[in-house]
Amino acid sequence: MRRRTALLGFGALAAMPARAEDAWPARPVRLIVPFAPGASSDTLARLIAAKAGDPLGGTFVVDNRAGAGGLIASQAVARAAPDGYTLLWGGGTAITNAVMQANPGYDVLRDFTPVVTLAEHPAVLAVKPDQPWRTAAELLAAAKTTRGGLRYGSGGVGTPAHMAAAAMLKLIGAEGTHVPYRGANQATLAVEQGEVDFAFAISNIAFPRHQQGAVRILLTAGSRRMSALPEVPTLAEAVPGGPVVTSGSSVVGPAGLPAQAVAKLHAAFAAAMRDPALVASIAGEGGDVTLSDSPAAYAAAWPEELRRLQELVGLSGARAE
Repeated sequence: MRRRTALLGFGALAAMPARAEDAWPARPVRLIVPFAPGASSDTLARLIAAKAGDPLGGTFVVDNRAGAGGLIASQAVARAAPDGYTLLWGGGTAITNAVMQANPGYDVLRDFTPVVTLAEHPAVLAVKPDQPWRTAAELLAAAKTTRGGLRYGSGGVGTPAHMAAAAMLKLIGAEGTHVPYRGANQATLAVEQGEVDFAFAISNIAFPRHQQGAVRILLTAGSRRMSALPEVPTLAEAVPGGPVVTSGSSVVGPAGLPAQAVAKLHAAFAAAMRDPALVASIAGEGGDVTLSDSPAAYAAAWPEELRRLQELVGLSGARAE
């Protein structure tokens, strides 16, 4: 699925300097988003990109390329010209496909330039409010004692949410039946409608539904408890050895991006993330701002992110279709 939508202009481009690299950006920058228009991650990408345009002195064009779990979008950026005019929203998508796919069509450590990390939302475990389990401990007990295990949903086979649930059940020695859906929104809706017993979904999807009383969150898979739900334990607290599973918002480009363009991009997005309304919006969906200190800092963390996901795949046993 592909749809391209130009964001509103954010100020005039700077006058053309003598050197081409100094002139960047001299035309709109394409931001490829591996989600369908209107998805929660797409909405966040558009909001942040709009705010980053003014300090950049240019215009972003959002290019939605959903499908194949983000592989299509990741491949497009890996193969793009390294001129600073094609970027990928969500470096974690490129890493996930590098781990889950036998042949993703790129080398994730060689074919991308990490630019900036922006925000992070944990995966959370949600149940229908009328289910008998009021705590994570009660749910885990039911998972171990129910014949055949519980039915659980996720946004698709091989997604971080799927791996979080599979790893949790494996660690407690329980069975379970995975019911994959087309995205976390549908998986959360399946919980509300009683199609599954529980589902893991990213907090920016599930937390608003929790606030509305449509679902109840029993666990968060973040590295720490959510500030908005301090009484809800982390997966690691509830299950010894439980993994950290989050969805990070970040920007990467193809390998070989000009250093000056990378520096300008980082500065522009950093300025956007200082907007109080934006920070409040992210926090209101259970997320945290995780702005990288520099492009080099994000690049240094890239191999560790790959290693952590490889461990999660090994623990969960999940594989892409």
